[in-house]
Amino acid sequence: MSGHRLKSDIRAYASQQGADLIGFVSTRHLNAVTPTKYTPGRLWPEAKTAISVGKRLLSGAVAVGTGDMVQNARWVAWRTTEFLNQHALEISHFVERRGFRALPLSNGTMVDPDWTNYDLYGDLSHRHVAVEAGLGTIGVPSYIVTPQFGPRVYFNTILTDADLEPDPKLDFNPCDQGCDACIRACPSGAIIRERGTIRKRLCMPRTMPYGVRALQKYIDSIMATHDLEKRRERLEDFDFARLHKALVQGVGTIAGCFHCLAACPVGLDRRGDAPHPNTSRPDRIG
Repeated sequence: MSGHRLKSDIRAYASQQGADLIGFVSTRHLNAVTPTKYTPGRLWPEAKTAISVGKRLLSGAVAVGTGDMVQNARWVAWRTTEFLNQHALEISHFVERRGFRALPLSNGTMVDPDWTNYDLYGDLSHRHVAVEAGLGTIGVPSYIVTPQFGPRVYFNTILTDADLEPDPKLDFNPCDQGCDACIRACPSGAIIRERGTIRKRLCMPRTMPYGVRALQKYIDSIMATHDLEKRRERLEDFDFARLHKALVQGVGTIAGCFHCLAACPVGLDRRGDAPHPNTSRPDRIG
């Protein structure tokens, strides 16, 4: 099967499975431009192509994500990442049925054996892969901004040893227009335009309120309490139930803050598969 035919078939299959965006980029290019040591070549030297797959975050989740019903938004965010993990696995099987090898990567953070990523970074930067695959640009808060959905879209990556034609990089950078909506919306003051990034120490308490640090602090609080009765009370309070629910459902362990996503004006007029008026470029899928 030709590379052109395989690429077309993968795009069609991904669309049938529910993907909203898909792009292709060579791993050689990614190895040269990835800003960290977490490159495709480090994960799988024989891989030739990275496939970036995106799924939009439901508008209803964003709508309630800045208010009292944030837990609902966190649940939707978690399930969206789980969808991408399953979707990447299905696409990989599709590729392998056509005679090539494929490696789906986790949408979450994978802990290095030596703990060098501190549970903060994934095996690969899915955002940078998506940018190089022509799906968007890195915005001011270091999230990816797409023409269709703004930053309200999550990504995953599949590596394959199939040599597929890369997609052109997108000429799109709305953040250069002086917009500071995300900066003004951030309740933690974590976004810095000059650096084009997020200060993680300020951001993480909201984005990962029940992540590994919260679990560590809870255990520390029990160990520091010498009174047996007070330890029992600590185990019976709501912090334990909240952390247990987070471990079971993933709610609040990732993507727990939605203020910057809700504030970004790009793609706000987009609902489902409606055409986006601010770009003449067609969707990657559809």
